[in-house]
Order: sequence, then structure tokens, then C-alpha cells
Amino acid sequence: MNQTIFNSIFDHYPEAIQEMKDALTSHEFILHLARGYQGEYIELLYQYRHSPNSQHPTPFKIVHGFLAKHLNSYPTLVTHIGDVDSEDIFTNENRCANWRKI
Repeated sequence: MNQTIFNSIFDHYPEAIQEMKDALTSHEFILHLARGYQGEYIELLYQYRHSPNSQHPTPFKIVHGFLAKHLNSYPTLVTHIGDVDSEDIFTNENRCANWRKI
């Protein structure tokens, strides 16, 4: 991961977490980021538009994985409380992390 290109959206995590309800999933958080910080979000997708060693690029999967994992960097704001079934932004049913605000 190129940390530098993610920093502009990572800077918004505390504010975005504060705006969310007390319990949230990674999918809900990513959608909130995408809606609130569209320019940064689109730039990230653009940067990952080509997946190495793949005929079928997966920029959403790559970027969303980094965005979700970065929630662990805010232990004073959220805590991981398990995993849940949840729909991603494409309405595909997946498991994702479930979080509670501190």
C-alpha cells in the first residue's frame, strides 16, 4: 500500500467516526467515507485501477480492504466487536468487521 495516497482520506477518520452511529460495520464506514469524501475516494480507486498480476482489476476490493483495516488505527475511537454478515456497496453479501464507538 502506498500510505501517502491514503493519508488524505485517513485524516478524515476521526470526524467520519464521530458522524456515525454507535455501532457500525466496515461496509457502512466505507460507504460513509465514499459519500463524504468523494474526491479522495475516487483518487484512491483510480490509483488502484490496475491490479498487479491480474487480468481483472479489483480496485474496490483493494481500496476497501485498506480502508477497513485502517479502522484498527483508532483504538481510542472504535473497538472491533466481531464480524457480521453485511452487504457491500455492490449489494453482495459478505462478512465484515463490526465496530463500536468508544
